[in-house]
Amino acid sequence: MSFSKKTISKILILLLVVTGYGITGCDVLDVNNPNNLVEDDLDNPVAAPAIANGAEATLTNALGEILGPYSTATDELTWIGTRDAWQQLDQGEVDDPLNEFVDVGFQYVGEARWTADEAIRRLEGFRSEGTLEDERPLVRSYFYGAVIYTTIADLFDNFALSDREAASPAIGEANMDELYDVAIDYLSKGLELSPDGSEEWQARLLALRARVHYSKALWSKLNPAVEDNDILVQSSAAAEDAKAALDMVGSGSDWRYQLQTTPETESNAMAYQVNERLELRVGDAYIQPTADNAKVDKVTLLDPVDEIPAPALASAIDEFVTANEYADFVVVSARELHLIIAEDALAGKDRPAFRNAINAIRHLDGLSDYTGQVPAEEMLEHSRRTNLFLQGRRLADLYRFGQASPEWLESRVSTGTFFPITITEIRSNPNINL
Repeated sequence: MSFSKKTISKILILLLVVTGYGITGCDVLDVNNPNNLVEDDLDNPVAAPAIANGAEATLTNALGEILGPYSTATDELTWIGTRDAWQQLDQGEVDDPLNEFVDVGFQYVGEARWTADEAIRRLEGFRSEGTLEDERPLVRSYFYGAVIYTTIADLFDNFALSDREAASPAIGEANMDELYDVAIDYLSKGLELSPDGSEEWQARLLALRARVHYSKALWSKLNPAVEDNDILVQSSAAAEDAKAALDMVGSGSDWRYQLQTTPETESNAMAYQVNERLELRVGDAYIQPTADNAKVDKVTLLDPVDEIPAPALASAIDEFVTANEYADFVVVSARELHLIIAEDALAGKDRPAFRNAINAIRHLDGLSDYTGQVPAEEMLEHSRRTNLFLQGRRLADLYRFGQASPEWLESRVSTGTFFPITITEIRSNPNINL
């Protein structure tokens, strides 16, 4: 994505003075006006933690801006407000480059991608010069870079990796899976660094790499078209990383890694649209709304075995609503790792291993064991639906499981389609046409 000079200045400031994360007592920030910061200020190795914080901040902003449109295009959120662009998404049309909310999300995602790559470039430079005293900022930047590259590949059909004002050509729909390779490379580099006290980060890196391996295998099921007869993901690389990560966090743990938002940071734009602006709410496929149709009255999606409101879903909705506009983002979790292992086993026709992995999740919620009460594929779909709620996974599942959101209009849905390169990039990038 190409940026204006104003946007570039904003990113540079974020890299150094993200609220609550700036370096204190360092000459590198001894300026009267942060708007006067220049790029040379980032050449000081003392800025390494702040550079990583900037990558984290732009990533968090990007997820909020893009997951709102994405979730609205699924059955997870539905439109109840006044803005027609939300209705367009709610009815299943995701490929319009003129949609204003996808366009805003595209710009934030582009900024986050550039900022992560820039952080990695600078911190790798410090390391090669022997001036990076602590490698954890680089490990973190690899992680954030992997998250944004995976997000782009998961949510978009095409993208452009421009360098500030230097426009780049589109990646091309057939090449989008290469972004997963970048993410895997970043995560592998992070694992190789192994700084002191890094076991916590090693678990995060392994868990995310499992997710990325899985996502790449899933991408092949949806591109160039949805495979109707072969929808299950089998990835030994994903399963192996998932098992290794679970060994580190504890197989009985309800571990998860989240990007946090607080009143001292930017808010979660998706949560703001749902909990504050009331433009969106949780979808009818999951809940019964209040009498005014604005909020959640009760969860109606039932567990297929115990026939009670799905506990994981109820907990996720409660956390999201209670946090108001400061809901956190779940990046990867033990639940998702178990789901990866379960699907790999089911695809390999190992029913006992599938049941064991599914029951590991069910035990976290005090649910009865799954012993075959419903078809295995149905149990997998339900488990993904309730344990990955609002995490950017649902649209691919709707497509491959042959399902639809209640709000979709057949005339607006193109199965297997995700977000396009949007109008702001098209207008500013001479290599891309509408």
